[in-house]
Amino acid sequence: MSIKAVYFLCQLNIAINTMTMTISEFTNREIIYCVSSLVYTLTQENKLDEEQAISLWEGSISFDDAEYVINQDGSYLGQKDDLWGLYDNDDHDSPIVDYEYESKEELIQWYFEDMSWDINQHRSEVFEHWIVTSWLADKLEAKGETVVRDFYGLTIYCRPCTGQALHCDHVIQEIYNDLISQTNG
Repeated sequence: MSIKAVYFLCQLNIAINTMTMTISEFTNREIIYCVSSLVYTLTQENKLDEEQAISLWEGSISFDDAEYVINQDGSYLGQKDDLWGLYDNDDHDSPIVDYEYESKEELIQWYFEDMSWDINQHRSEVFEHWIVTSWLADKLEAKGETVVRDFYGLTIYCRPCTGQALHCDHVIQEIYNDLISQTNG
């Protein structure tokens, strides 16, 4: 059998396994081990430098919560020609902040700085630490989750919830569903 044929069969096997993989099998493949007690002990015994410790315990910013606060202040985020700006009431054509921000998150951060508000009040708490594959780390980061790379050679997902199986987490379900729809679609 040629190398091309072996490669094709391997790719076919991966595709078939992905199409029939359950979410539990997916999490078992992508999430390796819980290291919460290790991270906690290293932090408590001051074995980590300050920047490293902060990165492990600082959750991601909930931009939805931050946007809600901006709305409560009487301003609304709008998008025009792939750029973001702010407007009052329902008048999208007369922005109070021009449509010049490339992302919603960038605009929200600017607004909080301009108002001298603390965006960190909208950070999630980190409850658990898990070693994950670099593939899953990429997907988690794309969804706005906190991931610490190269923590003594490990990739750590800083999980903002606890008390349920990992496959029940909304973000894990989203990533799994994206994978399955790409594979089947």
